[in-house]
Amino acid sequence: MNFVQIPAWNDMLVLPPVNDGNAASADRSPYEVSLLSFVRRFATTPARCTILRGLLEFRQSIHEAGITAGFQWVDGSFVEDVEARYGRGPRDLDVVTFVLSHESGDPQQIPPNLLDLERLKSSFAVDNYWVQSRNERALVKATTYWYSMWSHRRDRQWKGYVQLDLDAEFDSASMTELRKVETRLRESTCDDVSNHHEESQ
Repeated sequence: MNFVQIPAWNDMLVLPPVNDGNAASADRSPYEVSLLSFVRRFATTPARCTILRGLLEFRQSIHEAGITAGFQWVDGSFVEDVEARYGRGPRDLDVVTFVLSHESGDPQQIPPNLLDLERLKSSFAVDNYWVQSRNERALVKATTYWYSMWSHRRDRQWKGYVQLDLDAEFDSASMTELRKVETRLRESTCDDVSNHHEESQ
């Protein structure tokens, strides 16, 4: 897989939809990035770590169901600098999971428990939608719909988002990385509280 780097937020505090230096290039959203780099980039606060843990656990459920061929588009406030823009953290992660057919041509079966969107949101903080079709016309239509929906904010600001492969190659390393970040954040919080207590005495 040929991954790209996640670009920095632009002046509008979103991922740029295209390469500003070459707007006609293939360097554009959705950016196909590794799961590990996604975790490293966005695991910056306890709230974001909680959401990332939900994503990784959701992916684990997908893999346990035997679904490994496909990819996920990830968008929403999570991939924006909402802390600077709105003074709050993201609340969940918007995901579209594209499920591809096996090499045999047989469709991968999505179990009923993973089709319950409300359960997925409450259990994993993931607002997930599925796209699965053996009909090329239907697949193109669904892909076009989600690209159109996610390439703009509600205020019509153009923005970018990322693509993660469904392959489980980096999931274990990503969870390990997330645990390390969570430990550092907890230790940092404890140090801050301790220092504040000493200063107030």
